[in-house]
Amino acid sequence: MNEKNEGLNDRLARKKRVQRMKTGLVWFLITWLLAQTLVSITLIAKIHSLQEQIDIITENTIRSQQVEQKENQASNSGESFDMASEKESEEGHNGETADQKTDAKVSTDQIRLSAKSADQTGASGTEQIGKAEKKDETRRVFLTFDDGPSKNTKKILDILDRYDIKATFFLTGREDKKSLKMYREIAKRGHTIGMHSYTHKYDEIYDSTDSFEQDLDRIQSRIKDTVDLTCRLYRFPGGSSNQVSRLDMKEFIRVLNEREITYFDWNVECGDATSNQYTVKELVDNVMTDVVKYRTSVVLMHDAENKPNTVRALPVIIERLLAMDAQILPIDENTTVVQHVSSESVED
Repeated sequence: MNEKNEGLNDRLARKKRVQRMKTGLVWFLITWLLAQTLVSITLIAKIHSLQEQIDIITENTIRSQQVEQKENQASNSGESFDMASEKESEEGHNGETADQKTDAKVSTDQIRLSAKSADQTGASGTEQIGKAEKKDETRRVFLTFDDGPSKNTKKILDILDRYDIKATFFLTGREDKKSLKMYREIAKRGHTIGMHSYTHKYDEIYDSTDSFEQDLDRIQSRIKDTVDLTCRLYRFPGGSSNQVSRLDMKEFIRVLNEREITYFDWNVECGDATSNQYTVKELVDNVMTDVVKYRTSVVLMHDAENKPNTVRALPVIIERLLAMDAQILPIDENTTVVQHVSSESVED
């Protein structure tokens, strides 16, 4: 009898040991899977962060190249950047005002940034950029912000609210809840929303017209689904004069024209897109030096996460603009179009 009990106890003990081993193995597998999941999520987050940094560096390089090219071309042609002297020498010439002459000169400089020559751009491109209203002397300034939303977007929105000013935000594709909430917040506060591509990856967007259209569909759908807006306003990553596109930019302009989407470039930069780490004062000075050249100024700024000085400079820029009686407005269908490569120059 005792032998039977001992045998039964041994079997029960072995069964318990086997059960504990199975339970331990299950928990080990669960723990391992959780650890692998966390590692994967961390790696994905780091890859996403690195991609954003690469995109920022790419755009900074493009901006630096554009600025350098602009300065070199102006130097080679013997043009002077002393706008005050030019104003004195040209005022009254052929019945044109100095402001109109200045606008035409800077417009030509902008067009030279295009991958095509100024001759190919044509007169319509010159008229598009920095176009001054002949009778209306009101100076209109359109503050535009690219690459958002980010944690800085909320700060910028609050600053704009403080001055009761509306701006234009060219958004990139986002999927996280905070960013989608910021999409809605921008619309709720009455600002204009434009598209700035979904991925902001130059090598993908500009690889072909098909790639461009796929990206365009994604960002347009994202905005439509989030804020119930069919967006028909676009800004090319790098601008319509970028030197990165594998195709002639007119191919992509044609796509926008066919879809009745208007694209805007800029004729004033605060400088936060370049690789230079400008101070707040320098950002302000960059804007104020150029807005006096135009009756219609479209100012390029960024609300990306790595642009804290842009946030700090914004109130100063606004106060300086208001002090000169400028109207600060959001882009709408009545805004004078500013394009480095004119959409009108693209054949159907």
